[in-house]
Amino acid sequence: MSPSQRSRQDLIRAQQRSTFVGRVEQLETFKHNLTHLLRENDGFAYPQAFLFNVWGQGGVGKSTLLRQFEEITKSRRGVTARLDEAIVTVPEAMAEFAKQLANQNQSLSNFSERYKVYRQRREELETDPDAPQGFSALVGKSFAKVGLRLGRQVPIAGAAFDLVDETSLVDSAGEWAAYVTRKLKNKDEIQLINEPIEVLTPLFLKDLQAIADRQIVLLFDTYERTREILEAWLLEILAGRHGTLPANCIWVIAGREQLSPNHWSGYQPVQLPLERFTEEEATQFLQRKGVTNPEVVNTILEVSDRLPLLLAMLAEGSPQDPAQVREASGTAVERFLKWVEDPAKRQLALDTALPQHLNRDVIAHLVGDANSEALFSWLKTMPFVCERSDGWAYHDVVRGQMLRYQHRESANRWAEQHRTLAEYYDGCCQQIQLNDQACYSDETWQIYALRRLYHRLCSHPKRELSATLNQFLDALHQNRRFAQQLAALMAQTGCDLEEPALQGWGERLVKGLKAYEDQNYAETIAVFTALLQAEGMEAPRVSIIHAWRGEVYRLNQDLEKALADYDQSIELNPQNKQAIARRGLTYVLMERYPEALVDVDRTIEIDPHNKDLIACRAGIYGSMGRYPEALVDFNGRI
Repeated sequence: MSPSQRSRQDLIRAQQRSTFVGRVEQLETFKHNLTHLLRENDGFAYPQAFLFNVWGQGGVGKSTLLRQFEEITKSRRGVTARLDEAIVTVPEAMAEFAKQLANQNQSLSNFSERYKVYRQRREELETDPDAPQGFSALVGKSFAKVGLRLGRQVPIAGAAFDLVDETSLVDSAGEWAAYVTRKLKNKDEIQLINEPIEVLTPLFLKDLQAIADRQIVLLFDTYERTREILEAWLLEILAGRHGTLPANCIWVIAGREQLSPNHWSGYQPVQLPLERFTEEEATQFLQRKGVTNPEVVNTILEVSDRLPLLLAMLAEGSPQDPAQVREASGTAVERFLKWVEDPAKRQLALDTALPQHLNRDVIAHLVGDANSEALFSWLKTMPFVCERSDGWAYHDVVRGQMLRYQHRESANRWAEQHRTLAEYYDGCCQQIQLNDQACYSDETWQIYALRRLYHRLCSHPKRELSATLNQFLDALHQNRRFAQQLAALMAQTGCDLEEPALQGWGERLVKGLKAYEDQNYAETIAVFTALLQAEGMEAPRVSIIHAWRGEVYRLNQDLEKALADYDQSIELNPQNKQAIARRGLTYVLMERYPEALVDVDRTIEIDPHNKDLIACRAGIYGSMGRYPEALVDFNGRI
């Protein structure tokens, strides 16, 4: 694109600036902070306030205000970067900030180089067919601990193990860590993979400090959806855990709720609450959009309830003929649809509300290649369609009304369109060409699989519920993090569709996995027990349930019940190597060493390079008085 040529995004932003009204107080507060700087004795100047909190209900204009903040910052030679709900991890958040700052000629080179290594090594490890996933990842830590404990009971071997750094050995044997230590030889890379936030954040902050002559504004949009991911990290930065936050760095955190005073009051955030437009502001906004007929203006004010997003939508599609206004009725979305004269655009507005994410490929799949470019260009000019880091999406407020309208108008078309989209994402999954285990480690496949599941659930939530619970268990067996995302999707979809059974299961599964992480084992056991009683559970998945519940019983020191669950799991699936391994560990804890040895031997046959298993077997040999065999294994382990 030549320097003089403008992009569509440039034109959209220019149009938004020309029609922006209201929020004078918020804009002036932000401008004043950028221009009235505090000066140190050495001449360095920095803004007095570093933290702004924008909050208000959905559709009130938070994202629009953040875009105005971006424009103000850039007009004063500052640099900005913005996050939205597309990010799912803290390293991804830093990488997205770095990408946007690099586009403004402010490269975070130290962070970016290290993050590139992190992504490369992470991808290599996750796509390795030998990589531990889900339940199998639990083998390392417990077996390492047992091997060390039993090893100290063996003559000579126990003395040898006194030379081993027990803390680092056991701590490194947690989920993923033992595998990473075996696969990578570089100590720095091992720490990078196992502790990415601790390694990358200081580099990120140090690179920000190098931007000394410009104001840096980092914006966190839709914080209600990213708070659980980001909040602990942000508070750690402010507490100084990861290094120095430069004084010329400003944060703007925007969400539906005010930041918690319990966590944030000590940092004195500048509160910028947003309310609906006043009648004067709303009228001024409509006039700037070319809507001047008093009858049309009054109708839009009434239907929109002066919510900025709905005002903007109705102004885009509203007629100038008062007779048309009097004929229309219904919600703001229904009015908008009736006022869009082009039937192709009207249908597009409805159909593209169905997917959670939009891009050219999805639009082409819905409307055909011939018209997709022109229709997509029109759609992107609509105020309820937002650009995000992973594509485009409808604003939640409008999308919810669109979905309800379409489902009410034609349930059959609703189901058919969702089936079509599910088939599209199924094709995307197939194109990646990974086997059943490797796919659970591939982030692109995970994204497509979640979108495929969403549309399957929307097409027929009651019929798909049992299949989804089975799919959750497959995910749990392979990759617990992905299983958590799947459960959250179930809960959100059930909420969107007003399907209490689906929403209830999703919320129950999310809470159960969270309880497991918090060592609230009784709650996790209750969730697995409920899964055993659910309809449509297939035998291989029932085996997974018993194996997981057995593990939680073991962690809860209820060894007899753990053993019973492992027995059930192996009876249903004799090849369930994880259940066999965990039963062997349970036998060790019960000092039933001959039975433990049988199960550990079976597991080592499957995974002959797992040193933690070998150490555990050495300890079992020692406990049985078979010292020569114990020494062979201990020497191999050390």
